[in-house]
Amino acid sequence: MVAVGRVVENLIGKAKQARVQVESRGGVQPLLSLESQLTAARIHELVEAATQLVMANALPDLTDQTALEVGQGHPLYGPRMLGLKAQAAIGVEISGDESAVQGDPSRGFVLRAQASRLPFASNRFAYILGRLATTSQGDMVRVVHELGRVLAPGGQGVIVDYHPYGLYARRGTHRLRPAESNIRKIEDYYRLCKLAGIRVVDLKESLIEEDMRPLFKENEISAYRSLKGTPFLVFVFVYKPKQK
Repeated sequence: MVAVGRVVENLIGKAKQARVQVESRGGVQPLLSLESQLTAARIHELVEAATQLVMANALPDLTDQTALEVGQGHPLYGPRMLGLKAQAAIGVEISGDESAVQGDPSRGFVLRAQASRLPFASNRFAYILGRLATTSQGDMVRVVHELGRVLAPGGQGVIVDYHPYGLYARRGTHRLRPAESNIRKIEDYYRLCKLAGIRVVDLKESLIEEDMRPLFKENEISAYRSLKGTPFLVFVFVYKPKQK
């Protein structure tokens, strides 16, 4: 437990350094936010590509387990989960609409639902992947609570979000991070996960660095140069303790 505590402290320390770097470059309200330089569609493409870079080798063995993916658009990791021998891989497409079932979840069909109101029984899944870097994420307190509720004791997963210290617009109707996100700093993830009955066991930061350079088109090079070195996404790896 002491070792885990030290890891958490180191991660928070690194994240605070990232915040200082961003604030020293662009101020508390950056003049050139990500939204001001790239279209929403392109940002969504970059989010998916950056997520794939981090998640390439992050999925565990899922033999005979049930897995859940929650995210914007069509689920991306269902085939890979099944390839890791998952008994079932269910995908949820999140939106701002009311829950609209598209198939039978017991058979692994894709559903459309709100991330803050998942149509599953508690302790249903051994693994969860929440791709929440989207304006459709909603109230993160409720969303993280729902992910913790459906995760089975002993289960694990990953929550993907926009990095709280990234160059995102703080104001305006078209900002990437919605007003209900409740996330202002890295420490907030530990607080929300604790309230949801899950523990943060690791945290990885995705920065706009050289490995992301090929993802930018030729007419986006100026945006890449201005964004290079800034935080983009955060990956929160979680675990739900077994019940005593």
